[in-house]
Amino acid sequence: MTGHPLPPVRGIGYDAGVLYEGTMPSRPGWRVEDMRRDLRVIAGELGCNAVMIMASDLDRLVETGRAAREVGLSVWLQPRLFDADPVDVLAFLGEAAQRAEELRRSHGEVGLNVGCELSLSMNGLVPGRSFVRRGTLLPWLFWLKPVLDLRLNRFLRRAAALARERFGGPLSYGSGDWESVDWAPFDFIGLDYYLDAGNRWRFESDVTRHTRSGKPVLITEFGCCGYTGAAARGAGGFLVINTRTDPPTVPADLVRDEQEQADYLNESLDLFARAGVHGTFVFGFSEPSLPCSDDPVHDLDRASFGIVRVLPRDDEKEPESWLPKLAFGALARRYREG
Repeated sequence: MTGHPLPPVRGIGYDAGVLYEGTMPSRPGWRVEDMRRDLRVIAGELGCNAVMIMASDLDRLVETGRAAREVGLSVWLQPRLFDADPVDVLAFLGEAAQRAEELRRSHGEVGLNVGCELSLSMNGLVPGRSFVRRGTLLPWLFWLKPVLDLRLNRFLRRAAALARERFGGPLSYGSGDWESVDWAPFDFIGLDYYLDAGNRWRFESDVTRHTRSGKPVLITEFGCCGYTGAAARGAGGFLVINTRTDPPTVPADLVRDEQEQADYLNESLDLFARAGVHGTFVFGFSEPSLPCSDDPVHDLDRASFGIVRVLPRDDEKEPESWLPKLAFGALARRYREG
């Protein structure tokens, strides 16, 4: 414990299966028993009182939300549909909002997060037909930022209005730090804010600017990978993964450093507490598509944001096993004492 009282919402992100780039599932295998075990650990051992659930399958999203409520966790549902056109994203959100309202009416304490970094994850706002391509182009397009923000906020107003028609609980959005969002349509400001070497000098003041707006702030994502140098990379820590190989690989000389990951979470929590945020959601509990390995080049877990180390398995139908990292213990101490 470092002496900074934590905000009321102490949460973590739980990936219930997101389809990236059309063919890259974040959770290659799915077992309800594994999900329920994870949520019991999140509520009991980690000391979380809330969870941010993300998924591309609405049945799985709601099923996980229901299980989370059954163990006493407040729930935020975040439907994720990557590389889809705006009309399809709105249709998906509309269905998600209706399903979320059914869950809220039956189980209570459910919020809806209408999207994640849509300027990159959705077609049509930033040039490029894929998340990776748009992310590559974005640094070269900052002269277009006013236009891009205008497009984003126009879409977010439509998204919020649609969600309000079908969902009676609180709304938020997971914004990237390059997005200037008009938060008027939302109940909570949602920030995907990752500390890194480039933003360290302004990081706390950036968050404080939002907390002084009068609307409660949720840090919808923050975290760090578990290798030496990952803290300086922040959200870009995963970029050491070479996806051009099959299967993907990481540099053989990448040094596992779980203490760096744990220290990063502690420092970030201190910064968010000083800034006065309402809640924090660590990204994330696990990344099953990045299992550990005894072979250094295939030890993808080093480039994972997960606070548990997912063990490899030969068959996706087998139970998923994991081991807690140092970050797990650090977060549990902070959340249970906070």
